[in-house]
Amino acid sequence: MKLKDIKIGNKLMIGFSTILLITVIIGYIGYKGMKVIEDQQNIVAENILPSIESLLIIDEAQAVIDGTENALLANNISPEEQKIAYARIDSAKSRVTAAWKMYESLPQSPEGVVAWREFVPAWNDWINHHETFMKLEHSFRVTKTEQSYNAMSHYDLVSISDPFYKAETLLARVIDVNKKIAANSDLLAEEEINSAQKELLIAILIGFIVSILLGVIISRSITVPLSKGVKLAEAVAAGDLTVTIDIDQKDEIGQLTSALKTMVDKLKGITTDIRNGINILGTSSAEILSTVTEISTGASETAAAVSETTTTVEEVRQTAMVSNQKANTLMLSSQKAADSVEKGRESVNEVIESMKKIDHQMDLISETVLKLSEQNRTIGEITSSVADIADQSNLLAVNAAIEAAKAGEHGRGFTIVAQEIRSLADQSKKATTQVKDILNEINKSVNQAVGVTEQGARTVEEGRKLVEMSSEVIEILAENVEEAAQSAIQISSSNQQQMAGMEQIVPAMENIKLASEQNVIGIKQAQSAAHDINSLGQNLKQIIEKFKL
Repeated sequence: MKLKDIKIGNKLMIGFSTILLITVIIGYIGYKGMKVIEDQQNIVAENILPSIESLLIIDEAQAVIDGTENALLANNISPEEQKIAYARIDSAKSRVTAAWKMYESLPQSPEGVVAWREFVPAWNDWINHHETFMKLEHSFRVTKTEQSYNAMSHYDLVSISDPFYKAETLLARVIDVNKKIAANSDLLAEEEINSAQKELLIAILIGFIVSILLGVIISRSITVPLSKGVKLAEAVAAGDLTVTIDIDQKDEIGQLTSALKTMVDKLKGITTDIRNGINILGTSSAEILSTVTEISTGASETAAAVSETTTTVEEVRQTAMVSNQKANTLMLSSQKAADSVEKGRESVNEVIESMKKIDHQMDLISETVLKLSEQNRTIGEITSSVADIADQSNLLAVNAAIEAAKAGEHGRGFTIVAQEIRSLADQSKKATTQVKDILNEINKSVNQAVGVTEQGARTVEEGRKLVEMSSEVIEILAENVEEAAQSAIQISSSNQQQMAGMEQIVPAMENIKLASEQNVIGIKQAQSAAHDINSLGQNLKQIIEKFKL
C-alpha cells in the first residue's frame, strides 16, 4: 500500500509511533549509559573506595605504630606519655583490625587478591617484630638498664626496620593496585559516558533526521493535496467553475478532493440549470408583466364599463319605475273602460227597452266613443313607452351579459339577472304587441261606433240596427277591454318583476363594481409582483453571470 493511500489518522499514528520509538531508543541508550555509570559508581563507592579507605587506615595505623615506637625510645618519657603512647598503639591496632575486616569482606580484583596475599605475611611478620619490641620496651621500663635499652634500640632501629619497610612497601602496592582499579573504573565510566553520549547523539541525530523526513513526507502528503483543494475552493468561491483537480489518493484528503470535484461538477450542472431557468424566468416574467399590464388596462376599462353599466342600470330602474306607473295608469284606464262598457250595456238595454231615449243614449254613446278614443290614444302612448323600455332593457341585458362574461366568475350572478331582464323585456314586448293589436281592434270598433251613431241620427230603424250593432260592438269592446285590462295587469306584473329584477341588478352591479375595483387592485398587485419577479430574474441573471462554466 502506498503512503498516499493510507488514512491521515494512520499516517499520524505512524509518525507519532516512529517518533515515540526513536524517543524510546534514545531513552534506552541514555538509561543504559546511566546504568553503566551507576554500576561503576556503585563499584567504586561500595568496593574500591572502602578498600582504599581501609588500606589507608592500615597504612596510617602502621605509621602511627612506628612513630609511637620511636617515641618510646626516648629515655625521658614520662609515665603519662608512656600511657598515651600505649593507648595510641592500641587504638591504631583497633583501627587496623576493623579496617582489615572491612577490606577482606569486600570483593577484590585478581591483582588486588595477589597483592593482598603477599602483603599479609609481611604484615604479620612486622607485627611479630612489633610485639618483640614492645616486650623489650616493657623490659627496659622495668629494669632501666643500659643493656635492655640498647637491646630495645637495636631491635627497633635494626631488626624491625626490614619487616616494617617490607610490609609498608607491600601495603603501598596493594593501595596502588586498588587505586589503579579505581582509576580504571573512572576511565571505564568515562568511556561509557563518552560511548553513551556518542550513541545518544547518534540516536538523536538519526531520530531528528527521521522525524524531519517523516514529518515532511506526511505533511506533504496532507498539505499538497489540501493546497490544491484550497485553490479549487478559492476558485469556486470566486465564481470560476472551470477549474479541475486531479489527486490520486484514497485517504481522507482524496475523499475530500473527490467530494470537492463532485461538488464542482454538480454545482456546474445546477448553475447551468439555474441559468437556463433564469433565462426562462426572465422571458416568462417579461411576458407575464406585459400580460398583466394588458389585463390591468382591460380591468380598468372593465371597471369603467361596469361603472357605466351600473349607471345605466340605475337609469333603467328609473325608467322601469316610470313604466310601472304608466302600467298602473293603463290598468286604471282599462278598469274605467270596463266600467264604461258596463254603462254601454246598460244604455243598449235602455235603448232596447225604450227607443225614445235613443237621442239621449246616442249622445252618451258619442261621449263614450270620444272617451274611448282618448283612452285608446293614451294606451297607444303607454304601449309605445313600454315597447321602448323593452327594447332598452333587451339592449341593456345584452350589454350586461357581455360585461358579465368579461367579469368571469364574479359576473355569473349578473349573467342570470341579465337573462331575467332580457326575458322580462321580451314578455313586455309581447304584451305591448298584444295591446297594440287590441288597440287597433278598439280603434276599429270606435270607428264603427262613430259610423253607427251617425247612421242612428238619420233613422230609427237604422238606429235600431246600429243599436244592435252597437250592442255587438260593445260586447266585443267589453271583451277587448277585458283583454286590455288583463294585458295591463300582465304589464303591471311584468313591471313589478322587472322592478324586482332591477332591485337585484342594482346591488349585483354594485358587487360587480366592487369586485372589478378589487380585481383592478389585485391586478395592480400582480403587476407589481410581476415587475418584482422580472427584477429578480434580472438580478439572478447578473449573479449567475459571475460564474464561469
